[in-house]
Amino acid sequence: MTEELKRMLDGFSVGDHVTATGADTRGHQVTRTGYLLAEPQLVDARRNGFPAKGLRLFIGAKGTDSSDRTTWTTLFSDAGVIEHTSEPEAGKWSMTELRFVPGVKASSHTTRILFGGKGGARSTGPTQATPVTVTYTDDGIYALWDPASDTTHATIRLSAKIWWAHLPPEAAVDPVSAE
Repeated sequence: MTEELKRMLDGFSVGDHVTATGADTRGHQVTRTGYLLAEPQLVDARRNGFPAKGLRLFIGAKGTDSSDRTTWTTLFSDAGVIEHTSEPEAGKWSMTELRFVPGVKASSHTTRILFGGKGGARSTGPTQATPVTVTYTDDGIYALWDPASDTTHATIRLSAKIWWAHLPPEAAVDPVSAE
């Protein structure tokens, strides 16, 4: 690993909660927030059409497989930042597009959140507080459903804004898979 890339990682270890801004596998700038899931790897990447050494980080929700490309962020010695960030606070509400909820992707059916209702320009706050599992159904549609009651609370696309919060760790376990 080049010395500059090594210095970027001083003070970071697997399991730290971080935010990193770098490039995805297509070269687009990306910012990821989550846990450092595995040891960073030195990779040969392309930057502005030219080969360059980079440092691949694997950042995502706890339990995410680091081989999942949606966790990959490549830092270059002259471009890229990584910093420690505070861990998510259970019950703290956010209104974002579904795509920005950590762990939500088509291959995962175990992401659990507290659903507060649909968001948008006129939405001033959550209207409910329902624990749900986010499940990809098909054709870009995600279901927010409660497996305990088998009730679907919303079916939406990744671009839909919702109110959501992290569940406390003891409530984040999917009741169906825990049986």
